Amino acid sequence: MASNVILGSSSTNPYVTTFRISQNSSDFTPFVLYPASNNTVWIVTIKQGNIVGNVAEPSKAQIVNFTIGAGGKPIVTPVITLVEAIPSDIVYDHNLTRVWFLENNSLAYYKSTTPGNMTVELTFTGGSPQYMTIDNKERIWITLLGTNQIVEYDPIGKTLVNSYSAPVANASLQGVTTGPDGTIWFAETTAKRIGHIIPCLTGSCNVTDYGPPPSIEITFPIQLAVDRGGVVWFTDHGRGQFGSFNPSTGEWRVFGIGYCSESYNPDCPVGLPNALSLDSNGMIWFSEHFAGRVAKYDPAAGSLTEYLVPTTTIPYIWWMRPGPGNLVWFTAFGLGDVGYVNASLPVPIAISAGVETVKVEQGATQDIIASITDQSGGPVYLGVSTNGHDAPFGSPPLLYGSAIPRGIEPPPNTITAAFRVSAAWTADLGERYVTLTAYNANVAVNAFVTVNVTRTSVPYVTLGFASSIGVGSFALYVFSQPKNSQKDQDRRKEATKTDQR
Repeated sequence: MASNVILGSSSTNPYVTTFRISQNSSDFTPFVLYPASNNTVWIVTIKQGNIVGNVAEPSKAQIVNFTIGAGGKPIVTPVITLVEAIPSDIVYDHNLTRVWFLENNSLAYYKSTTPGNMTVELTFTGGSPQYMTIDNKERIWITLLGTNQIVEYDPIGKTLVNSYSAPVANASLQGVTTGPDGTIWFAETTAKRIGHIIPCLTGSCNVTDYGPPPSIEITFPIQLAVDRGGVVWFTDHGRGQFGSFNPSTGEWRVFGIGYCSESYNPDCPVGLPNALSLDSNGMIWFSEHFAGRVAKYDPAAGSLTEYLVPTTTIPYIWWMRPGPGNLVWFTAFGLGDVGYVNASLPVPIAISAGVETVKVEQGATQDIIASITDQSGGPVYLGVSTNGHDAPFGSPPLLYGSAIPRGIEPPPNTITAAFRVSAAWTADLGERYVTLTAYNANVAVNAFVTVNVTRTSVPYVTLGFASSIGVGSFALYVFSQPKNSQKDQDRRKEATKTDQR
């Protein structure tokens, strides 16, 4: 990497600003980051090893300081040679002015106020450290994949305070976070559970974990955060969904991410939410790795907003973290970019579908009426998505829907539209959320509707038909379709949709 990378923005989305870090495929690529201020972020950039002359070269990494207007500057010399694993996490500690990162089975840091080389603080032989968090006592908590433990380290006293074994063997420990009460939560990924530690000074601390009921299916919980009310939020990286667990009530919920058009990104339907954090306003932010979007969930309003990253190829939004100034930073290693979402800008689209539960019989179809408001003056499209269980990738869906808007210039007022949701004969009975999406070339807004699948009262076969709903100069044409018909919609929209790449 050069000492300075591109200084300006390469973005065309008014909500999203991006900066080029990798100039070509042989450069170091941005992987994870941590905002230090409203214009500076610390970035781990990586470069995969190659075979040169029948000799395997190891992977490498750099720690880069990127400042808006000044570009990026590698600050660790020489380049870190990776023997064990790529640096999977980075945290800037404002109190100690240290940039902490995990590499080569070690916890290391760079002191930003004293330029120089990195310092290896602690090594976990065979530990394979994954992610870390800093609690209100300046203790660093780290998940160790190799030993199935969570360790608590005091960098001020240079003491390994304690280590805690996960309740489930070989749980594939990943994300870790601190709750408002000072307790620690962590993801047991392959166990499909969420763990909880009440810190203590003995070796017999209270370590418990929780799993969802049979009606809630999660496949790969990876990152998590705890809101002010103590609710634990998590991303399910195995499917296109995110969810929450309330320890006080025992309630689990999962939500499918918003509909994502394959005309934007062919990997959109896979989704794969990954990094997750809360901002200072209590909003839940997460990255959609394959979908290539940065998402914000408002738990008070129950609404999801997703920001599309301008792209000409699959962006792969791996990491995301809110920072000062209402900027939410992310890495797009598929583009070689870092960037931010300006969360201060108002979103011109809104969607509302009420709070009543909608009953859909097995093998039948039901319309869901929604109100859509658009102030952007451009085309708005509609879509439907469900959670990972009801729409398993590569298999026939159990619950699905579709909507085809043909209006291009909606008036700046509220429009009533219908979303048609169908349940397969084999759909599981019971309640779950369905996601209704309204989107343009820059942003998608989503409403969640509770759908209760019930047994059919009379055996019958529903034939497809078409209907139209017209309001003013804007018309939506909605009809029932088989499971993958939305792909055809995306292709037909190519001719009229504003170019988002």
